[in-house]
Amino acid sequence: MAIDNVQVNTVVDASGNTYTSAVSNDKLTNSDFLKLMLEELKLQDPTKPMDSSQMMQNQMQMSTIETNTETIKAMQSLQNSFAQTALASAANIIGQVVENGEIGDNGVAKQFKVKSVESVDGTLSLEGYQIVGYNSETKQLIYDTKPTTIEYNNITRVVDGSEI
Repeated sequence: MAIDNVQVNTVVDASGNTYTSAVSNDKLTNSDFLKLMLEELKLQDPTKPMDSSQMMQNQMQMSTIETNTETIKAMQSLQNSFAQTALASAANIIGQVVENGEIGDNGVAKQFKVKSVESVDGTLSLEGYQIVGYNSETKQLIYDTKPTTIEYNNITRVVDGSEI
């Protein structure tokens, strides 16, 4: 017997009673369960009726599994939405100077000019160039030539441009 893409195997025992021996499909719904339960009731031995409390317990378990599956889907959707919001928020610091709490050899907090923001597996990171000096003649900052990756959660301060 097949119910909504669910394969059900039935077996006849030595006494002539028919019972379900296997149900296969990872997508068994409450509706499918009810159809299976009704089929079991039709095929049961009238002298050995099924335990209705066991049937109800099975139905509750199916309902719980379905509810958990829907909750997981909702949580994944919420997580994706949060990740997109965080990425959009982090994009606002592109071009800004940030600190990550590290202290340089000169005893001053390391500062980085943010060039890009990226999300990899839900972790936000920035790519920036460390400020290594200041050219007083040209009045321009001097940056390291090699970019540095900084975890967004490690940013301790966004520096106002007038502080530099």
